[in-house]
Amino acid sequence: MAASFLILVGGYTSVITSLRFTPSTSSLTYLTQSNVGVQSPSWLTTHPSNSSIVYATREAWGTTGAIYSLLLNPTTGSLTSKASISTGTSVSNGGTVYVEVLSDGTTLAASNYNAGSAFLVSLGSDKLSFSGSGQTLQFSGSGPLPNQLSAHAHQSVGYNNEVLVADLGSDKVRRLTKSGTTWSESGSISFPAGSGPRHIVPLNNTLYTLHQNYNVLTQNTLPSLSSGTASQLVANISIIPPGTTPTSNMQAAELLYAPSTSGSSSSPLLYATNRNDPTNSDAIAVFETTPSLKAVAYVRTGLQHVRGMAFVGPNKEYVIVGGMNGGGIKIYKRVAASSGYLTQVASFPAGQIQQPTGFTWI
Repeated sequence: MAASFLILVGGYTSVITSLRFTPSTSSLTYLTQSNVGVQSPSWLTTHPSNSSIVYATREAWGTTGAIYSLLLNPTTGSLTSKASISTGTSVSNGGTVYVEVLSDGTTLAASNYNAGSAFLVSLGSDKLSFSGSGQTLQFSGSGPLPNQLSAHAHQSVGYNNEVLVADLGSDKVRRLTKSGTTWSESGSISFPAGSGPRHIVPLNNTLYTLHQNYNVLTQNTLPSLSSGTASQLVANISIIPPGTTPTSNMQAAELLYAPSTSGSSSSPLLYATNRNDPTNSDAIAVFETTPSLKAVAYVRTGLQHVRGMAFVGPNKEYVIVGGMNGGGIKIYKRVAASSGYLTQVASFPAGQIQQPTGFTWI
């Protein structure tokens, strides 16, 4: 295991913060902050073949959505802006909330929340530049709740030869495929009206979906498009901790999947975050996935509005979370079921990092 990890923190601010996590001393310390010209870099990710290449989204309202490529100095933690590209939104829409590198290593997939669209663009050979202007796929649709007046794409995830888009506004997960150089919608999976699918984990012909508005985790079959078979609901389970009285302000946020490890559990696990718990201590709900989906633990974080959560370490040994309201960051180690699945090993106090929402590590 690495002696330490460099962690980048984005949020609703004008800077990206670099922290150093040292497991042996359980320390999480400040390195530097980089102002790279990205307004509200709420989501961060690295390129899988070069972790010094970082991509950041511009989620700010009142301006166009965009993706920025950044170059990281792994020694100092400082970042330098190298290129940017509009994600095809109008000035009034904006809101690029998610970006990931597809498995081919040459394509970025992004989601524009307020605009209700997905964006795909090829990378240049240096992985820092963009090849062409990309393609924007505009969606239409709505739901019954106030935050569903139009389509709201919240996550675009690669799965085999598809990109799956969680559309919170339309209560759908849309299935995009590519023909030649052009992407198009080839199918979709619908969910109960008002549920608000936000984040997803697709794997092995199964789709796990976290629903923001209903605070539930669902499991569906994910048949191939060519089969002509409709997706079927397998499970629908609340992520709200026992003892919490749900309020209309509570929302689900992040969903992560980890294969089983010798120090964790015999079952692969899902981790789902609650937001705005009336106790002011949002919980991470832990689910075993085999032999069936089952909630097995709820870990109170002491943080408020836990929107951001990510794994740290090559084997997902750690989980980092941040409190968007009030600040504060905590790191948990994944441990055996007998030890509670997660145990806190480090923290960073509120105050220096404003509204943390996104994390990545090297």
